[in-house]
Amino acid sequence: MISFSVHSLEFWLALIGVLSVMTETFFSVRERLGLYHFTDSVNNVIIGIINYLLDLGMKGFVFFILTWFHKYALFNIGYSLVSWVAIILLQDFVYYWLHRVDHQVRFFWAVHVNHHSSTHFNLTTAVRSSTLQPLYRFFYFIPLALIGFSAFQIILAFTFCNMWGFFIHTKTVGKLGWLDLVFATPSNHRVHHASNPKYLDKNLGMFLIIWDRMFGTYEPEEEKVVFGLTTNIENNNLNTIIFHEWKSIWHDLKKPIGWKQRLMYLFGPPGWSHDGSRNTSKQLRDAYFRKVLYKSEGNNSQKTTDTSNNLKIKDEFAC
Repeated sequence: MISFSVHSLEFWLALIGVLSVMTETFFSVRERLGLYHFTDSVNNVIIGIINYLLDLGMKGFVFFILTWFHKYALFNIGYSLVSWVAIILLQDFVYYWLHRVDHQVRFFWAVHVNHHSSTHFNLTTAVRSSTLQPLYRFFYFIPLALIGFSAFQIILAFTFCNMWGFFIHTKTVGKLGWLDLVFATPSNHRVHHASNPKYLDKNLGMFLIIWDRMFGTYEPEEEKVVFGLTTNIENNNLNTIIFHEWKSIWHDLKKPIGWKQRLMYLFGPPGWSHDGSRNTSKQLRDAYFRKVLYKSEGNNSQKTTDTSNNLKIKDEFAC
C-alpha cells in the first residue's frame, strides 16, 4: 500500500512536470526567449530517465534499510501534522549537507557535475539529475530514521522537496521579495547554477534557503547569471556529460605524485591541483572579490584626486 501510494504520487507529479515543460516551451517559443535547445533538452530527459530507473531500482533496498534503522529509533514520532512538517524541514536540512558535500568533495562532484554542465536553464535542467546519486543518498537519511521517522515519511518528504526543486529551474520567474529570503526560489537557484565566480557553490537549499543563510552559502541574484561550468565540457554526448569528471580524475591519479596528493585529487575540493595549475571555487571567488576591491579602491582614489583638483581650481579663482 505504501509503495503503491508513493508510485502513484510520483506518476501524477511526473505528469504535472511534463505539462509544465510543455507550457514553458510554448511560452519560450511565443515570446522568442530561446530557453530551450533541442539536443540539450533531449539529453536532460534521457539523463532524468536513467536517474529515475536507478532510483526505482534502489527504492526497495532504501526502504528496507531505513525501516531496519527505524527499529532502533529514539522516539515514536507517528504521523501527526507536526511530524510531517518536521520531516520536511529535517529532510531538507540533511539534503543541504548532501548537496554541499557534492560541491566540495571532488569524488561526489564527479557524480553531481552533470546537473550543472548545461549552459541552458529551464525545467528540463531539473531532471538532468546527478545520475549515480541514488546509490549513496540514503546514507544521509539514516539519522532521520534513527530519530523516529518512518521510511515512508522520509521518502515522501524527499519526493515533495524534489518536486519543489523541479519548479525552481526556470528563467521565467523573477525575484519574489521576502520569499527569496526563506525559500529556494527560481532567483536563488539561478545563482546556484551560475559559473560567475561570486556565485560558485552558493544557494544549496532545495526547498528552504534558510540553511544557506545560516551556514554562509547564501548569495542573492545581482549580476547577470552565466550558466554552465567555469570550464564547459567539449561536447554534449551522454558519455561526456555523465563521465567527463571521472575521466579527469583518472588522468590526475596517473600523474607521478605521492599518495597524499592523489587523495586530494579524489577527495579534495574540485579544482584543487598539486602544482596550482587549476583553481578551486574558493580561490576563484577570492580572486573575484580582490579584483572588485581593487577597482573600488581605484575609483575612490580617482574621486579623491578629482575632488582635490576641483578645490585647487576654486582656490585659484578665489585669488
